Amino acid sequence: MFVLPQRQKRRFEMYELYDKDGKFICYRMTKRIKNEQGEYDVLTARSKKSEKECRKIMDDKIRDYYIQKETEKHKGVFPDMLFKDFADSWYELNVKNADCSQVNKDNYKNYVYTHIIPYFANYKLCEIHEDDCQRFLNQYVGKSKAMVSKLRMTLRRIMRKAKKQKLIPDNPAEDIVLPSVTQGSRRPITDEERAMILETAKTHYAGTMVLTMLYCGLRPIEVRNLKWADIDFTNDLLTVTKSKTAAGTGRKLPIPPQLKKSLMEHKLKGQNQEWVFVRHKNYSLPLDENAFYHAWHNFCREMDIANGATIYRNQITKSTLTPDLEPYLLRHTFCTDCQAAGVPLNVAKELMGHSDISVTAKIYTHMVDEVFEQNRKRLAEYANQKEQKAVNE
Repeated sequence: MFVLPQRQKRRFEMYELYDKDGKFICYRMTKRIKNEQGEYDVLTARSKKSEKECRKIMDDKIRDYYIQKETEKHKGVFPDMLFKDFADSWYELNVKNADCSQVNKDNYKNYVYTHIIPYFANYKLCEIHEDDCQRFLNQYVGKSKAMVSKLRMTLRRIMRKAKKQKLIPDNPAEDIVLPSVTQGSRRPITDEERAMILETAKTHYAGTMVLTMLYCGLRPIEVRNLKWADIDFTNDLLTVTKSKTAAGTGRKLPIPPQLKKSLMEHKLKGQNQEWVFVRHKNYSLPLDENAFYHAWHNFCREMDIANGATIYRNQITKSTLTPDLEPYLLRHTFCTDCQAAGVPLNVAKELMGHSDISVTAKIYTHMVDEVFEQNRKRLAEYANQKEQKAVNE
């Protein structure tokens, strides 16, 4: 029997095995893993069917290998295992190399390392109870239902895996309930968030992309499909040529001076003559959904670090950002900025590309409610000051 090397992968060595008569036997894949003693353990996978099946067998063997090593490492001392160590292992083995989109992987990474691990950092895995999990979730009261639901789902999956491996007797997150959350609504960014975004945009490679969403209210799909032909620097106008709605397609948006300056500087880089925003380090290709969200998460990470986030092993363990900070908040902010600037409702509808004016009106009404609440508080503070002054006199 002889071995015919097929190709060298970054992580694996794949071979085709033939007998002495040249008849195909199977695919074989090997993986060398350095253990704690500094020696290498060799894993081997074989398949007569296909390369894909051979890789799947190898992935399963690698997963089982690390689980076995972790079990041996903590054998007899499971009570001392920290939640953060298990959660980190869960992400590495079950998400990092999973067959799903990069967007989902980035979201899971954000949930695990920015929110879940920091909260349970000093908890032992076996000491976490249902009340602890419920208190974790309750801190997100008032946030979007979608975001809080995903945090609950992620925590449940981590605990479910711990139970399956018999590290804990029960899943303490199985029956936790959602706190009072906001159904299907978004908020504008705060003044503090705006300041952080503007500062980070000065140096980050995705800065101009983020500013375009903030100053023009573009949807992610619209900013991804933006071409230089859509930007009129002479008349300071941006035309949306591809949108998810008919109302959004073809609309023209004014380009404010600060965005124009950023766009012109971005164009001078000469990354791509057709597309405004391209993939990082691969300028020949426009942004797809994965590349867009990767750029967004990288932008938020740099902004978070600059704002004082706590980092451990190159992971953010304590974030300074709210978990609901997402690209659509910039679009929502653009709409509230329109109202604050006195833009009529019907004009704002056209600028936003809404099919129904009631959608725009809902955002405008939300802004009115916020202004009313702010002024109510000011009036109450003023009345309190007048009362204190009268008492002192």
